[in-house]
Amino acid sequence: MYSGEDINSPIKEIGRVLKKVRFDRNLTLDNVSDMTGVSKTMLGQIERGVSIPTISVLWKIAKGMKLSLSTLFNEKVQEYKVVNIEEDLQPVFDEGNNMILYNVFPFNPANGFEYLYIILLPGTVHKSDSHREFIEEYIVVTKGTLTLMVDTQTFILEAPSKIKFQSNVSHSYANYGQDKVVFQNIIKY
Repeated sequence: MYSGEDINSPIKEIGRVLKKVRFDRNLTLDNVSDMTGVSKTMLGQIERGVSIPTISVLWKIAKGMKLSLSTLFNEKVQEYKVVNIEEDLQPVFDEGNNMILYNVFPFNPANGFEYLYIILLPGTVHKSDSHREFIEEYIVVTKGTLTLMVDTQTFILEAPSKIKFQSNVSHSYANYGQDKVVFQNIIKY
């Protein structure tokens, strides 16, 4: 978990972006709550930078408002700079701090994708609702064994392995092993 100093910048930036998009679209917190399924109270706390949104909440907001996850992070792409993903980038955690997500290459309309580096600790199951149509996910497992459920199908991906799927159906990522799982997730819009 972050200390207060660590979370202020990225969390407040997510809140600023959410508030700006909401105002630009003339939406109330009630409107955004209806669109996303996230409570008005939680949305207000995120906008004020006083609540740490989980990955699931961020996905609900992005999906409901038809934004890329990267838009909420408002990250700038830096070229020709070596970055240690786990040391230099600010992660986002799931509810139990068992899924750690790094937004490595934020969404860029010119290339139409975002690149996420994800760590699943042992025993983690992360469920994801279906995304908008015409979104593909490319998964590359680089450490451990990932169990991927897509709709009614289950796939076991042992490193090094890959899979591509349409994410307009419910899907989940699980680590049933004893060691952490590391995978890259490229989301093509």
